[in-house]
Amino acid sequence: MGALAVTAGVLGLALGNGQAAQASVLPGTAKSDYLRNTTGYVRLKKTMDVGISQKSGKTSKPLIKKKGSLLAVAGVGGSQTDKDKKGNIVIRAAFTSGAVHYQRLKQLTYHGMISVPFTKKNFKNVKLKAPVRTLLFQKGTGFKTNDMGLTTPAAFYLTLDNYLQAYSGNAMAKFAPNGGEWRMTANSVWKPTSAAKVSKVTVKGRTTTVDYRTPVQGLPNKKVAKHHYRLTIKDLNQKRSQSFFPVDDTYDSQGTWQNYKVNGKAYFVGNMENGLD
Repeated sequence: MGALAVTAGVLGLALGNGQAAQASVLPGTAKSDYLRNTTGYVRLKKTMDVGISQKSGKTSKPLIKKKGSLLAVAGVGGSQTDKDKKGNIVIRAAFTSGAVHYQRLKQLTYHGMISVPFTKKNFKNVKLKAPVRTLLFQKGTGFKTNDMGLTTPAAFYLTLDNYLQAYSGNAMAKFAPNGGEWRMTANSVWKPTSAAKVSKVTVKGRTTTVDYRTPVQGLPNKKVAKHHYRLTIKDLNQKRSQSFFPVDDTYDSQGTWQNYKVNGKAYFVGNMENGLD
């Protein structure tokens, strides 16, 4: 539901012949009309249709995104046969809502076409102020295994539109049985075990503070006052890695992760690469 199948190179310039696009003015430079192909998030400079549809009854209709809307860039591409009036390759992009909260996410679908001109006139590059946003925090100090494979501890993440969404261990076993998820996307249509609207997010150095009105089941909620709870997420700047599932003289998987403290409790954000030679 809501899955995006991008039709050209994801986050790269793709041509019909498979070679990199060579424009006379490179995207992202001062003279270029286009944003860089490495851009992850943008805000709209004007109201427009960017290829997102929303359910309306039994059908879907185009969701016209308003000026100032935040979008995730799903793919970028260009073709030697598609040039602008200046003779430069037209850089086009596909977009999603990104990892917004479940009730909103499940209503959206994406055209998946790299078709919208990725111009500075239409879009502004955005760097998320809260670096922990969309990261999936799993409980513990790192990946663990049991007789069934990787364990699936309880987890949570902060959505792009300011919700905390938490998942029990059973929910994680359903949505991420390999345990190797690290960042949520528009394809992560996971119904949370518990959730709450966030009222404020503050970032200072490696610490992110999240304030909300109602406690979230499964999280180490700290009550600050009546109808006021807080999570303090500290990046410990500790990166770890470990090989898993030995096969003969090698390993089948390599896990890498970064450690955090959430209200003093151990959490980690990590990725699992499978099928090592």
